[in-house]
Amino acid sequence: MIQIILKYWVEILLTAITSGIIYVFKQYAGLRNGLEALLKNEIVRIYETYSKLGYCPSYMKENANEIYVNYNKLKKNDMATSMINALYKLPNETKEKKNEENFERQVCWEIN
Repeated sequence: MIQIILKYWVEILLTAITSGIIYVFKQYAGLRNGLEALLKNEIVRIYETYSKLGYCPSYMKENANEIYVNYNKLKKNDMATSMINALYKLPNETKEKKNEENFERQVCWEIN
């Protein structure tokens, strides 16, 4: 009698453990896929925003690179690589801003 009860308890216990492992794995896969989608979306958003502006500040390039590194750790390396490379090729500031800084420097030298 005890052997029959133990046999069924062992089967129930193993079934519960297996079901728990499958549940945790599905949750992990869902979180991983969601995180991948969010990181990819952020890379695309940064790329589109700054490519339209025609420049990308260095702090945003660093931020985009950090996002890309974590995206790449998920074994993803698709269009994001080309977007990050194109983002790094953009100048750090606009030509107008450079001209303003040069003008400010000239004015400061003239005042002194």
